[in-house]
Amino acid sequence: MKTLLLIPLALLLTGCPGGPSAPEYRGIFMQNDVICFSINNNEILEHYNIYYAPKGIYTRIKTAEGLNLSYPDTCIKVKFKNGYEYSIYYGIDGKSYTDNFFIDNDGRR
Repeated sequence: MKTLLLIPLALLLTGCPGGPSAPEYRGIFMQNDVICFSINNNEILEHYNIYYAPKGIYTRIKTAEGLNLSYPDTCIKVKFKNGYEYSIYYGIDGKSYTDNFFIDNDGRR
């Protein structure tokens, strides 16, 4: 009886096998309206998605898929509005990353 209880408990603790792993945190370089996903010439940017949620509505600012870019092409210009939190999801060399930041009403990150 104890064995039958241990199997479901082990599955609950380990989670479901397979599937993509969650993206890990990795900060971006940002100066004014320019963001760089990587400044390493050996890394390849594959995709990105930049979004925010004004009034709870998911809004994409800029997105690109199927890329094969290395520095300096991993830098893009984006005009951010003040007073919002932003989320960035991007992929480099087959791994997914995320970063979040807030720009206050004075334009400071």
